[in-house]
Amino acid sequence: EVGFLKTYLQGYYFKRLPGPRAVILATRASIGLADGFERESPPTDDDGNPIEGDPVTIEDLPASERFFAGGDTTIRGYALDTVGTPKTISPSGFPRGGNAVLIMNVELRIPVFGDFGAAVFSDGGNVWERVTDFDASQLRGSVGFGVRYRSPIGPVRLDLGFKLDRRIGESRHV
Repeated sequence: EVGFLKTYLQGYYFKRLPGPRAVILATRASIGLADGFERESPPTDDDGNPIEGDPVTIEDLPASERFFAGGDTTIRGYALDTVGTPKTISPSGFPRGGNAVLIMNVELRIPVFGDFGAAVFSDGGNVWERVTDFDASQLRGSVGFGVRYRSPIGPVRLDLGFKLDRRIGESRHV
């Protein structure tokens, strides 16, 4: 059993810009904060087997309740769930998630012809292991462009994003 507090807030703003083309400015900001309640657990070895010793105090959230960022619905230009600080991404690149997330998106949606459109965007944010680790100087960002199609069954989009601050081992775009 794990107890925790968690909140996730999002805000969106859309504005049609003046001019003959009906260009839309679309923005989003979201913040997620969580904190696990302290609990005691029997000590285990590296393989998860119980060992002798004093109980260990744990306040981590289960992985399913942690925040992740990166991918087409959060920060484009990064692969799914790969945005984070060194504490939320293992040395091998495996995302562990964190207790705090900030995501910001700005997009200009430009009609081209009929049901086809184009977009240019800038995304930013990060994931931190603890709420107290939150540091705006560690924000990661990307810019990019895409095409849009309003199909009869719903919108279809294809985006290409580019990292603004690539780290060692990361590709330029996704």
